[in-house]
Amino acid sequence: MVNRLRRVELGCRDLERSQAFYEGLLGFSPTSGVRDGRLTVGRGTVLLDLVEVDASGNQGGWRNEDLQGGIRHLGFKVGAVDAEIARLEAAGVTVLSQPADVLGDVRIAFFLDPDGARLEFIQGNLSYQRIGSAALAEAEAQQVPEEQPRFDHVAVTVSDLDAALAFWRDRFGFEVIGDIRHHGDPRGFLMTYLQAGDAVLEVFSFDVPVEANDLSAAGTAVLGPRQLGLMVEDAPGGQRLVAPDGVPVLVGGQR
Repeated sequence: MVNRLRRVELGCRDLERSQAFYEGLLGFSPTSGVRDGRLTVGRGTVLLDLVEVDASGNQGGWRNEDLQGGIRHLGFKVGAVDAEIARLEAAGVTVLSQPADVLGDVRIAFFLDPDGARLEFIQGNLSYQRIGSAALAEAEAQQVPEEQPRFDHVAVTVSDLDAALAFWRDRFGFEVIGDIRHHGDPRGFLMTYLQAGDAVLEVFSFDVPVEANDLSAAGTAVLGPRQLGLMVEDAPGGQRLVAPDGVPVLVGGQR
């Protein structure tokens, strides 16, 4: 696949503090020096652009509620989630949920970065209830964890799954790997997974209404994940789009 998720931009109040968190605690490496209040770090092909905002920075209306549209969290694969969470707790990181085995045969835990961005550790490879691509599902099943956390996915909530698929799958070619439905959830919770290059786009959809939260209209003082960057074959650089439910997308070309 040529088109891929390449970057995630996160707003932060204190660039040095965020650098210490993502480099010192999560093991990401800087790919550039600090310039104009911006630093890029990464492990693998997906980069995190850390951008310092002024004292007016806020989360742009984001709430810890999966029924709210837009970017929900970033996920990182680890080999031993219990040990990793214990290490973060010892460093004073806020842990939202202790490690637990969940639907899909993986073990997960949630925690916060210094500015309240919701992050996830995942141990194991997903078992899908319904497979969209046998080849992609098999490739995921063969993944071997690395010593340090590795970027795995970004999760978004959408109000209209068909519209989201039209944008991500039909427009950019992000193929559906498979999906998992929470059959006991009265909200009709469905998780659909799309391959976005070397990363995954995890799409949450529900049978009940989703609360709007248009990040594209929130300005530049937003803290936490606030823009996705795609590398798209033969696309003009710097093209700005808005995905369903207000997720800002910056498209860069590759030739």
